[in-house]
Amino acid sequence: MAATTNGVTFNVRQENGVDQYYQLEVPPNLPPAKPDTGKISQNAVPIIAVGWAGGLETTGGLTNLGASKPGGFYNASYIKVDAVQYQTSSVPYYLVQMNGKIGQTRQTFYAAVLEDGRIVRPTAISRPATPRRMTMRHHM
Repeated sequence: MAATTNGVTFNVRQENGVDQYYQLEVPPNLPPAKPDTGKISQNAVPIIAVGWAGGLETTGGLTNLGASKPGGFYNASYIKVDAVQYQTSSVPYYLVQMNGKIGQTRQTFYAAVLEDGRIVRPTAISRPATPRRMTMRHHM
């Protein structure tokens, strides 16, 4: 994973064994939230991120987020949130670091959750230049 001025670059090994690189940046020109949309609580951020990254599974009247059935953006299962970090940029957001199983491998991946609960999707890119490690504070 590499840190950029406004995001992260990381790779995820797909179930078929191919590495997919992503760049996750929140663009400064995002359309604003609808006027009647309030800010989400910090406690809601991991729930939104896991639901988006790994999808939902409903069985027996219960809904599991990021559980045993692969789904969501990363087609991941057994997702855990490692860290949530509030980012102040022209558009403030929460950077959520997670890990989960994709195929047979446990991997790290990310979500950017805006203050109104919208998700910024990572962009698929070709292999980046030399990656640089970024550290995140672990808190919730």
